[in-house]
Amino acid sequence: MKNSVNSKKTLPLTAAFIAISAILIAGTNNVLAQNQLNEADFKIKDFGIKDGKPWVTVEGKAGASKPQNASQIYGYAFVTDKGIFAVVSHGGVEDSPQVGNDSEWHTHGVTLDEKNCVTDLNNDGSAIVTDQVEIGNITATKVDTVMTALLGINNADASVCVEKVFDSKNSTK
Repeated sequence: MKNSVNSKKTLPLTAAFIAISAILIAGTNNVLAQNQLNEADFKIKDFGIKDGKPWVTVEGKAGASKPQNASQIYGYAFVTDKGIFAVVSHGGVEDSPQVGNDSEWHTHGVTLDEKNCVTDLNNDGSAIVTDQVEIGNITATKVDTVMTALLGINNADASVCVEKVFDSKNSTK
C-alpha cells in the first residue's frame, strides 16, 4: 500500500515537470522563430527621405529578423547623395560603438567594390528601427536606391560581401 501512495505523488510531479519543460521549450522556440529570417521583413514597400533622414518601410516587420549565424549580416542599405549608409544586425564581431551588442540594429557608412564587397566602413549615422527603418544624423537630401541584403563574412580572409539581395528599389524622382 505504501508504494502505491508514493507512486501517486510522483506521477503528478512528473507530469508537472514535463508540462513545464514543454512550455519552456515551446517558449524558447518562439523566441528563436521571431529572430529567424522572414523575407517579408526585407521586402520593400516604400522609401524616401524626410528631414535628412532616409527611411524604408517593408511588407513584414522592420528589424524583426536577425541573423542566427555569426558569419551573416542582415542589412537595409540606402544609396544617397552623401554616400551609402546601412542599418545592419550581425553577430560574431563587434564593430560599432553605437550599441552594446552588434546584433542590435546600428549604422555604418559603407564603401563597396565592384564585387559588392565592403572596402571601407565608418560609424556615421544612427539607426532608428520602429515600424520603418530610418537613418538619423546624416545630411542626405536624396535617396537614389534602397536595398535589403544578406552579407557574408568570409572566415578565410575576413572579407564581407553581399551574398543575396532580398529586394531593391530605385527612385523615380
